[in-house]
Amino acid sequence: MIVRRACSDDLSALAILFDEYRQFYQVQSEPELSYQFLKQRLENQQSVIFVHIKDQQLTGFVILYLGFSSVACKHYYILDDVYVSPQFRRQGSARQLIDTAILFARHNAAFKICLRTELNNIRSHQLYESMGFIKDTEYQEYHYYLNPRPLNQITQ
Repeated sequence: MIVRRACSDDLSALAILFDEYRQFYQVQSEPELSYQFLKQRLENQQSVIFVHIKDQQLTGFVILYLGFSSVACKHYYILDDVYVSPQFRRQGSARQLIDTAILFARHNAAFKICLRTELNNIRSHQLYESMGFIKDTEYQEYHYYLNPRPLNQITQ
């Protein structure tokens, strides 16, 4: 098993995994949208994507986005997505992907990694906490949606 930074050669296989990930969150399958979204992120260097490979097959990914803190005057990374195909779960793949993201953030002098997860995703909570992530009890998160339709109904 290996984890490495994704490149344009990975786009087709990565888009399939990304589409699976989106379907997990009850979003309609749109392989071309997934492909174009990832292609833009890579081409415009708007995210850092690491892929997990087992037996020459992409089995998972983690996506980081750059964030900035005005108060700290420092940059950080947002771990927005981590996904492992169901048949490859419970083998340490997610931990390897997150470890790689942490090493990358440290190497790039970020001061933290932020993430959020659904309240009922207990397995993820346990994994993140076992890796040293600390649950935020100080801040409440709010969103203002510019499109009033739920995410699973939004297309392009």
